[in-house]
Amino acid sequence: MARLDSINPINNSDYLLTIEGLNSGGTPVYFTEFSGIKLSRKSSSFNDGLSNVVRKTEGGLKEYQNVTIGKPHDPEADQVVIDFIKQNENGTPFDFRLRPIKRVSSSNGTNEFRGNKAWDLTGCRIENFTIAEGIDTSDGTKTTMLKIEFSLEAAEYK
Repeated sequence: MARLDSINPINNSDYLLTIEGLNSGGTPVYFTEFSGIKLSRKSSSFNDGLSNVVRKTEGGLKEYQNVTIGKPHDPEADQVVIDFIKQNENGTPFDFRLRPIKRVSSSNGTNEFRGNKAWDLTGCRIENFTIAEGIDTSDGTKTTMLKIEFSLEAAEYK
């Protein structure tokens, strides 16, 4: 009987989501939602004339889909995020980091980085942002979110 590889999959909560250089009081601002990285490739199609098979050429254009990040909105603590949005809403590029961590229940309560790699998204540009969308004051169970959607030029796991 074959034995499965000993793997340690990561949980959704085991990521630190940060915009490089965005700090509040010396502490990085953390986001809690991330839509994921998706790459699309467009290339020419052809038929070799001998078969009924449509084939794709090598190369072509690659394009990353827009990414959306979000966090619970705190009107007092999020001023630095709103300032960042206002400073970059004209298309100024920034970098985003998605770092896997390992949760530890040590006496000092710190988190350790899981390995030494992270997803670095570079050439990010704000496409749109949403603050306090869909407020319903009759339902006090929902958390108001701050969301930023941005385009990116490259994604690298390094």
